[in-house]
Amino acid sequence: MRRALALLALLRAASAVLVGDRVSYLAFGSNMHPAVLTRKRGVEPLRSMPAAAEGWRLGFSLRGGGREPSFASAEPDGRRTLYGVLFDLEPLDWARVCATEGVPFGYLAVPVRCRPLDADGRPDRREPVEMAWTLVASPGPARVADEADEPKPSERYLSYLREGARLSGLPAHWRDYLDGLSRDAAAPLAVDPVDAAWVADRLKAT
Repeated sequence: MRRALALLALLRAASAVLVGDRVSYLAFGSNMHPAVLTRKRGVEPLRSMPAAAEGWRLGFSLRGGGREPSFASAEPDGRRTLYGVLFDLEPLDWARVCATEGVPFGYLAVPVRCRPLDADGRPDRREPVEMAWTLVASPGPARVADEADEPKPSERYLSYLREGARLSGLPAHWRDYLDGLSRDAAAPLAVDPVDAAWVADRLKAT
């Protein structure tokens, strides 16, 4: 009986790590923007903070369709660091993120090691590592294997990344990097004005 209870406790602990009473999620693309994560996906984070995953880079390796040439993906790269927003989510909200992002067909959820940022906006080595899930483009015809061949994103999509980074307090050097990314000139879309108005109202209320 005692062994059975110990095994049950171990399984519960493993479930908390793998699924989580609170699931940590590193967002680096449009989900950094509250109008996407909260207004469109219906997800209200329990916690959010700027963070970074060393050994990863921001890629646009998932081909889009229609007027969206590509979408962001976390890509392994030992020379670079990926900046984003570390969210704590309810398990059902994490499931909603996965469902609306097309996991496992468009993306795969993979674990990454994250650190909070120091005063200079860099990974703080004095802080403990936090494990989180993030999204990587799934293998298949929509995935672009070579970084040099990745399609440029639309201005609309980049605007969500840039505004999301600003609203989330990501460091200036990362915001400058996002500002310098090239867009697909054939996809001159702007941010949805409904989203812009929603964010403005939300900021007024806080």
